[in-house]
Amino acid sequence: MNIEMQGKIVIVTGAARGIGKATAEKLVAAGATVVVSDVLRDEGQTTAAGLGASATFLPCDISDRTQVAQLIDATVERFGRLDVMVNNAGINTALDAERVTIEQFCDETWDRIMKVDLNGTFYCCRAAAAHMVKQKSGSIVNVASVAGVVALRLQIAFVAAKAAIIKLTEAMACEIGPRGVRVNVVSPGSVDVTAKRLSTVPEEQGGYENRAKSIMSFIPEGRLGYPAEIADAVLFLASDMSSYVNGHNLVVDGGWTCGFNRDW
Repeated sequence: MNIEMQGKIVIVTGAARGIGKATAEKLVAAGATVVVSDVLRDEGQTTAAGLGASATFLPCDISDRTQVAQLIDATVERFGRLDVMVNNAGINTALDAERVTIEQFCDETWDRIMKVDLNGTFYCCRAAAAHMVKQKSGSIVNVASVAGVVALRLQIAFVAAKAAIIKLTEAMACEIGPRGVRVNVVSPGSVDVTAKRLSTVPEEQGGYENRAKSIMSFIPEGRLGYPAEIADAVLFLASDMSSYVNGHNLVVDGGWTCGFNRDW
């Protein structure tokens, strides 16, 4: 069944590449007008240009509340409304070289992840909700992680931020659901953008191939996911097909959280 987004105005953060780009592509294909937003200006502009007349690029560092307000206001000023906000932008610095125990975890890494992943998501939710509540309609879709559902070793800031996003989503759904705005969250497992990140792992630390095999051994489907598969989940929650879904965490992980060994 095709999902129809004709006439919908959508912002996707972190849309220059990966899951965000795949989501923007799906939304445009479904008929939406999409604002591609990212701190990566060149890549963001390239992504928007590749999507044609239905997409435009607006830069934004979501960790800066002023830039977030400007992004939302500029979108509403240009298109007259905001129907969907996809909060996909986020970071995870948890490469092997940076995976350390809590007593070694530095303030700078903690602050950076919290500023982008948690604070940034909050700023975007708050700014989008202000307009959607006035409209008495809208859908906010946050992107968290299975790390927010099942804790991962040596990634304490990322785990904490993503778990908080899931609870932020639930709290918002309770608060603004009665005012016509749905808020849901997608929690991806390991996808191929993760594989590309793991390609930087030095051979003496296992190398990419061994690292990827290790991760896939914990996934019942035996493979990493694709950005487009996560984008499908976002598209569903963004659309009227999920009109009675609110405050839900949709886990898309190939079954990884079913109970396989997660100590990777």
